[in-house]
Amino acid sequence: MNKSKLFILFGLIFLFFIQISFGQSAKAKQIDDFVSQFAKNNQFSGVILASENGKIIYEKAFGVANADYKIPNQLNTRIGIASITKYMTIVILNRLLESNQISLADKLTKYIPDFPDGDKITIEMLARHRSGIQHRVMPAEAESVPYTSAEFIEKVKQSKLAFEPGTKSLYSSAGFAVLARCLEIASGKSYTELIQQYVFTPAEMTDSLEFNSEEIMDRRAQDYFLTPNGYVNASLKDYSFLVGAGSVFSTAGDVYKFGNAILDGKYGENTKTSLVGQQNVNGSGSTNGHRAYFEIEKNKKYGFVLLSNLASGAFDLISKGISDILQDKELSVKEVPNPKFITVSNDELKGFLGHYRRSDGIGEYNMRLVNGSLLAGDIKLYPIRKDCFFEYKFFGEACFVREDAGNIKEIKWKGFGFDLTWIKQ
Repeated sequence: MNKSKLFILFGLIFLFFIQISFGQSAKAKQIDDFVSQFAKNNQFSGVILASENGKIIYEKAFGVANADYKIPNQLNTRIGIASITKYMTIVILNRLLESNQISLADKLTKYIPDFPDGDKITIEMLARHRSGIQHRVMPAEAESVPYTSAEFIEKVKQSKLAFEPGTKSLYSSAGFAVLARCLEIASGKSYTELIQQYVFTPAEMTDSLEFNSEEIMDRRAQDYFLTPNGYVNASLKDYSFLVGAGSVFSTAGDVYKFGNAILDGKYGENTKTSLVGQQNVNGSGSTNGHRAYFEIEKNKKYGFVLLSNLASGAFDLISKGISDILQDKELSVKEVPNPKFITVSNDELKGFLGHYRRSDGIGEYNMRLVNGSLLAGDIKLYPIRKDCFFEYKFFGEACFVREDAGNIKEIKWKGFGFDLTWIKQ
């Protein structure tokens, strides 16, 4: 090959790598510019990781791990990943199935003989949310008390089934905690030992651990909620009531390793088949003041992890925006909500009280007035204009609709990705 052809070849190779580097840098900058809008408004606190073609192109921490001491989040800050824990429990279940230590057809009574209607509930029903066990089985104040997995089962036993096992579906964290207890009994190991052996170690997840309220957790972020006045503390919880369902704390880097381990078959083909969809592997979780989401395209063309210790609807907008950017789509999120609030007297707020039911019949709640704030269930509504309110949990706008006579007849509740009507009863 003569020198001129060699020069041209090296030039083309150099240009190719420059284009790749520029493209990745451009996407990283676009992600940073997009997320920074929320961070500047104090609407996001957490850690973000993004990848392209299997390579990490963006990692950044935002906000604070501890607002009292103004300690910033770092890339290795541990944040609760909530229901992503359930995916890890599925990994353990599949491994025990493969070693014939448990069967999907096993009755619950095989492991917990005195469980009410346990002879009607199978391991498969627990794993597929078809057992009839309620999602939550204790009042909120009881969730701050530490339990062993066996002690928590006693609480579940006291809760009435929502339906005949196997006849319907109901998302159930308590049901997954029961599943985790069955895995312990079947294997003779604690859930902490199981998740270390079958999940953390194969993926080299060295920053992940099972929650233990008696142990100091290095680099753990505190949980917060968002209000018009900034952060407020989330209630203290002891996540032992969510063993197997929402009890793991991790880092963005480790969650990324978890997603890749699924795709790479490190957890076996059964897990890969059951957790990878047609386009990607993804998982989400939300508990108390923390939220988590990961998504990796099945061929690793793109991927991202979003962990937050500030529970708000900004999380969903950011997640969608990052997904759009990485897939070269037009941004679905056109602007960052920045509501302006007004003052409404208690007498005026009392006019909105009552019982409301969703038009599709799926949910209902009582509208209450507590300490000068309007509450729809556990969601605080903040007035932004006449008859209209903003809420931070979903970044939604709830507007009360009146009849001709002036009485409230319904609520139009809209936000990114939802448009609901709640009818006053």
